[in-house]
Amino acid sequence: MKAFFPFAAMAILTACTPPQPPSGVISEADLQASCEALVAAESGVRASGISARPTQFEATGSITLVDVQGVSAPWLCLADVTGVVTGVEPGA
Repeated sequence: MKAFFPFAAMAILTACTPPQPPSGVISEADLQASCEALVAAESGVRASGISARPTQFEATGSITLVDVQGVSAPWLCLADVTGVVTGVEPGA
């Protein structure tokens, strides 16, 4: 039972750590900058009116919510696991 305890403790602590982008792929800052640029282009709002929220990383890719000045719901910016943006869409 003693051998199990460190493994269980490590699993619990790992579950509490927010997911991060895989090493060797685009940084979160670069991903957010790409999302902001694409949303600005799609929405027609100047870059100064666009701001990305922290990115949520998942096993299948990432989601970045992007606030757009004058719009109540944030836009979604979806990227694959390597950080390549696969699409942006207005929030509902």
